Amino acid sequence: MMKAWFILLSSLFSLSQLVSADAAGYDDWSWVNSVAAVGDSFTAGIGAGRLWDSDSKDCSRYDQSYPAVIRRWLGGNRKFQFPACSGDTSISIMNQIDSLEAGVDLAFMTAGGNDLCLSNIIAQCVLSRFASESDCQATINQASTGITNYLRTNVLALLQELDHKMNKNGVIVVVLYGEFFNPGTSACETENWGWPLGGQKLTTDHRETFNQLVRSTNAEIKKAAQSEGWINSKVVVADWSDWVYMTQGRFCEPGASPKPEDPSNKNLAFFKLDTSPVHLEDYPAGPLKIRSNMSLEMATPDEIEAEMQFIEARRAADIAPYKMMYHKRGLTAPSCPSGVLKNVVSYFLPDSIGKIFHPNKNGHEIIASFVVDAARQARADILGIPGPGCVTDRLTCFADHDTGHYISAYAAYSSTADFCNSVNVPANTANWAFTKRYYESTLDEVDFSIQLSNGASSFDKDQCNKAVNAILDGCDKNPNNPMNWKQGGSWQIGSYKYTIQPRRENRIWPYLTAPKHAYTIYGAGWATWDFGQQSLRPNSTGCFGLGITNWHFDYFDQPDSNGYEWRAIFNSPIWTRARCYNNNKVQNAAGGGSDGGCRGNG
Repeated sequence: MMKAWFILLSSLFSLSQLVSADAAGYDDWSWVNSVAAVGDSFTAGIGAGRLWDSDSKDCSRYDQSYPAVIRRWLGGNRKFQFPACSGDTSISIMNQIDSLEAGVDLAFMTAGGNDLCLSNIIAQCVLSRFASESDCQATINQASTGITNYLRTNVLALLQELDHKMNKNGVIVVVLYGEFFNPGTSACETENWGWPLGGQKLTTDHRETFNQLVRSTNAEIKKAAQSEGWINSKVVVADWSDWVYMTQGRFCEPGASPKPEDPSNKNLAFFKLDTSPVHLEDYPAGPLKIRSNMSLEMATPDEIEAEMQFIEARRAADIAPYKMMYHKRGLTAPSCPSGVLKNVVSYFLPDSIGKIFHPNKNGHEIIASFVVDAARQARADILGIPGPGCVTDRLTCFADHDTGHYISAYAAYSSTADFCNSVNVPANTANWAFTKRYYESTLDEVDFSIQLSNGASSFDKDQCNKAVNAILDGCDKNPNNPMNWKQGGSWQIGSYKYTIQPRRENRIWPYLTAPKHAYTIYGAGWATWDFGQQSLRPNSTGCFGLGITNWHFDYFDQPDSNGYEWRAIFNSPIWTRARCYNNNKVQNAAGGGSDGGCRGNG
C-alpha cells in the first residue's frame, strides 16, 4: 500500500534537499511531553487496524488511526490522551476536551462533520435503497444550512476551550476532511453503492455535490482555525485532500474495480465495500431489522420507525439538560433528520460497515504525514525560523487558465532532451536557477527552466527528463485540441520546479483545430457579377471539399496597378494549392484563364 511520503518513516527527515540549518529546531520533538487527540470518527480511526484498547469499543478507536501512528513515531515516555469518539458532535467533543488533563503540548482534532449530519447524507444519498432523491436533497440542504449558520462558531468554541488545556507555545493541529469522489467518471453509476443492496446512483452531479459539501465544510473550519486571540497555542490546519486527488485515492477513479481488494484500488484512502453491480429484482424490498447481535432480519416499516423514534427520544432526553449550558459556550446542537432508516448506519452497524467513507490505513498514514508537517511548520513559526520545505509533487497546467500562449508538439518534445543535457549546475550554490530558450523569433519560441529552493543544490538529469515530459504528457488533454498544441506548465518535485513557458503572445486564439492555408486571388474579366459566390467559391469547394473559412470578396472602384478588378481572400485546408490552384483548375472552371498559376504557401 502506498506510504504517501509518510513523515513517520524517518526517511523524510533524511532527504538532504529538505534539511536547512534550522531543521534541528522544528525537527526537535523534545518539547512534546503530552499529546491529546479529540474529535469524531476521523480521529478515532473507526475500522483502521484493531481496537485501541478494551475501553475503545463504544467509540470505535483503532490502533491505525493517525493519532496512534503519530504516537508510535514520537516514541518515548509521553503522555497520550485519546478520548476521540466516533459519532460525536461538537457538544460531545466539548465533553472530551473538558475531560483532558491540562498541560497538553501537541493536540489533534477533527470536528464538524457530525454537526452537519453527514452520516445521514451518506445513508440517504448513497446507502439506502428506500430513500428518494427528495430525501437526499433535504439532508444536503440541512447540511448547507449548518455550514452557513453555526459550523464555524462551533469549531471556534472547541478550539478556544482546547487552547485553555494547552501549555504555552503548544500546537493544535485541526485536521480537515477529505473529498470522497472523483466526479468525472461514469463507472460508479452502474455499481451497487447501497448497503446491503440498492441505494441512490452515484451520478457525477451527486459526487460533485458531496465534494462541494466537504470543501465548504473545510473552508469554515479553516476560518475558525485562522482566528486570532489564542492564549497558549499555535493553531494550524492539516489539509490532505489534494494529495488524495493527485494520487487517485478517491472513490470512482478511472479504471478502479468495484472490489476494494483489487490492485486498481491500491491508492484508495477510504474504506469501501464491494460495489459490484447487482440485480435488485432478485432481492426482496423492505427495511432491515438490525438486532443487538448484528444479525439481520426482515422487519416492517412500523417496527423500524418505532425503533428509530425510541432512539431519537432517548438521545434528545440525554442532551436536553445540557443544551442551554452549551449554547452559552458558543455551541449549536445539530438537528439531524429522523425517520425510517435515517440513522441505522450511525446507531446499529458494526465497524466493518460503519467504517466505509472513513480513512483506511493508507488514509490515516497520509493524514499523519500532513499533521506532522503542519506541526513542524507551527514549531518553526514559534521559534521564529524558516519552516520546512514541503515535499510536493504537483503538476500545474497553463492550459487551465487559457493563456493564449502555445507551441507545436514538435517544438516542445524536440527540446526536452537537450534542455536536461544543457543544464549548467553552479558549484557550491543553493537555490540556483537555469533557463534555456528554444526557437527564438519563431511562433514556437519557448523557455525551459528549472528553479531550486529550500537549500537544494544538486541536479538529477533523470528527474529532469521525467519532469519536462510529465508536463507535456500530463497537460493539454482538451479533446478539442486535435493538433496537440502545447501550452506548457510546471512540475514541482520537492524543492525542484521545472517550467515550460511558450513566449509568443500574438498567436491565433482560440488555437486552430486543423491546419489551414490562406489565399488571396486577384482577377479581371471573370467572376464580375456574383462576388465569387457562384464562380470562384463553388469551384474551390468542388475541388477540395468543404473547408473554406474567412471568405471575403470585394470589387475595386478602379483597376489596381496590375489591371485586376477584384480580390478574394479566404482560408482553405492544407495541401490544396498544387491540385486546385497552381494548375489553374479552379480558375479555369470558374471562367478565368488557364494560365497564371498560384504563388505562396497555400
